[in-house]
Amino acid sequence: MEKINAILIFEMLGRPANYLKETLGKFIDRVGKEEGVEILNKKLHDPKKVEDAKQELFTTFAEVEIEFRNLTSLFKIIFVYMPSHIEIVTPKEIGIKNFDLGTITNDLARKLHQYDEIAKKLVIEKQILQKQLQQLQSQISLKTEKKKSKTKTRKKSRSR
Repeated sequence: MEKINAILIFEMLGRPANYLKETLGKFIDRVGKEEGVEILNKKLHDPKKVEDAKQELFTTFAEVEIEFRNLTSLFKIIFVYMPSHIEIVTPKEIGIKNFDLGTITNDLARKLHQYDEIAKKLVIEKQILQKQLQQLQSQISLKTEKKKSKTKTRKKSRSR
């Protein structure tokens, strides 16, 4: 299989601005050290302040042209580093062996199962927290009602 050239965009959000740009640079360097990956060109953009944010946040992005040894190395970068955009430059058409396609689709299925597991765990934890919150609210309501009842009883006793 011939090599694949692609342009990937990686975005980051954070603060302070200078730290964000430095972190994005290190992130891109880490991508370039992956097996089957060669960075041909990269452009890191200056951070911009996020408008209407509750906190002072900045956003930045990098455009990175990468040569991938094969489709598997491309998909590994997609799964691990999650670029926000991918443009395949060359080749115009890709032929793929059953084995390679099977490897890629199994990696995709494994990653989707991991995300599904995390999502299900979060839903269960949310339900548990909601139940605990409802129980606490009930307990607080009962205590408040008891205090009000005692206060009324005291006022009645004093008024006699």
